[in-house]
Order: sequence, then C-alpha cells, then structure tokens
Amino acid sequence: MSFATRAADLAHKTVVSSFIGLFCYQAWQLGYQMRIGTDEVKKREHPQAGFIQMLRDKYDEEYEKYFDTGHRDWYDKDDDSYLKKVPRPQDYQPGGKRN
Repeated sequence: MSFATRAADLAHKTVVSSFIGLFCYQAWQLGYQMRIGTDEVKKREHPQAGFIQMLRDKYDEEYEKYFDTGHRDWYDKDDDSYLKKVPRPQDYQPGGKRN
C-alpha cells in the first residue's frame, strides 16, 4: 500500500470514529435531558411554575365556556374591566416579587 492510501484510510477511520462518537454523545445528552424533564422536583423548582399553572387554570376556565352558547364574553368599546383580569406577577409568584 502506498503512503497516500494509508493516509486516506487513516483519515476515513478518524472521520467515521468522530461521527460515531458525536452520535453517541448526542444520544447520551438527549437521554440525560429527558431524565431531567421527568423529575417532578425539577418541575416544581421552575421560577415561572406559578405563571404556567395560572395559564393552565385560565385555559381550563375558558375551555369550559367554549361550548356554552348562553354566555356573552365580549365587551363594549368603553368597557375596560377586562384589564383588571390581566395577570400580574404578584398574582402568581411566591411572595409577590419578581425573580
């Protein structure tokens, strides 16, 4: 075998080994992140967990009214009472302070 053939074989083995190593590392990293995502303690430590839960509650509340044709959920031009329902950080964060 000539020197060029050996160099090409070495380069090919290096590239293939690097790709296999990169694939294995990415698979390990993805698996690790998936295990973190299923940890209930980590979910409770999320700084915006209260806000996310509040959005879920609002969604459930609105979904119950979705098929109800007897309610009216629209406003007059001068009615700004809906602004009082806007979520504020004090409503969903512990202690009422921003992180």
